[in-house]
Amino acid sequence: MKLQPRRVLVSAAAVLTAACALVLVPSGAAGAHPLGNFTVNHYDGLVTAPGELRVDHVEDLAEIPATQAGPDIEKLGMTEWARQRCAQAADDSRVTVDGRTVALTAQTSRARVRPGQAGLDTLRVECRLTAPLPEDDTVTLGFRSAATDSGPGWREITARGDRSTLTESDVPTKSLSRELTEYPEELLSSPADTTTAALRVRPGGPALAEEQTDAPAASVLPRGADRWTRALDSLVARHDLTVGFAALALLIAVALGAMHALAPGHGKTLMAAVAAARGGRARMKDVLPLAASVTVTHTLGVVALGLLVTAGSAAAPSVIAWLGIASGVLVTVAGSTLVRRAWRNRRQAHAHDHPHGNDHDHDHDHPHSHGHPHPRPHPHPHDNEPAHE
Repeated sequence: MKLQPRRVLVSAAAVLTAACALVLVPSGAAGAHPLGNFTVNHYDGLVTAPGELRVDHVEDLAEIPATQAGPDIEKLGMTEWARQRCAQAADDSRVTVDGRTVALTAQTSRARVRPGQAGLDTLRVECRLTAPLPEDDTVTLGFRSAATDSGPGWREITARGDRSTLTESDVPTKSLSRELTEYPEELLSSPADTTTAALRVRPGGPALAEEQTDAPAASVLPRGADRWTRALDSLVARHDLTVGFAALALLIAVALGAMHALAPGHGKTLMAAVAAARGGRARMKDVLPLAASVTVTHTLGVVALGLLVTAGSAAAPSVIAWLGIASGVLVTVAGSTLVRRAWRNRRQAHAHDHPHGNDHDHDHDHPHSHGHPHPRPHPHPHDNEPAHE
């Protein structure tokens, strides 16, 4: 299907605006996406049953990968896109039974759109994959997830028996994230990264009671400035891009950005540190250049991200990761500079932390031509200790 040029422009502008707006709201609850808005998180729940291995494969696509999947979903439809996604997950996974490779087949598939942040949606994909198992023999089972080479994200595997018993297993029976619906906050700094499982299964055991897991939305409802960001995104998507409308959208975006700058982060800590380092001599000209640099780099980074997402580039997550590293390096350099300056000032202050007394009595006991001797002791201490802040 060939898209009209105007529709392409409007669609690209909508995606770019939404991607730029993604930074207008700080990250929400820890349960949304632990490693950022560019992650694809995976869960594989293995269930061994007589004659069958069931794999409940779940993918949680954050805002950016969900947006990148948008053109394919529009072309194929949500149902067909989910079917192909699950078929690809079955092909990319690997199951071995007593060392022999066994094929996985996608039996059911479903994809659901959930509201994310800054006017963007997230996607949750649920697949039921199956593979044959011997019914009456004890077997050694190996599993490798399709998420092995998926890049940054949460990766988790669980295993349970249904009328069979797991005599050996190197993965837990319960999901830490409740199947990617509730990421534990204490593990955000070191997210789960399990991509393989090794099991030993023997026939016989209690039947497994199926548990229904509801997948809440990442943000449930838009909050604060996010409501206005969604409104702007919708406005841009539904109108022609005239010059006047583009100017209005730009002014609104600037206003939302100014509100966003009041949120935590955005260089305010660095600006406060610079002002503190300058002490009483801190002036606007000391802080404004830093504020301007933060604004420019922040905006350029967001625009670059929006262009990558609009182009459907798979490099977006890598670019974001490198931008994060570069930001960390710049902040470290700035902090080191402030520490070095403070240390130098401290050493100078210590070196001058003693009075320079120039007390010197000098009696003039020599005759003068005006005929009256006058001893003139005149002590005059010179307290010329320099002031150091």
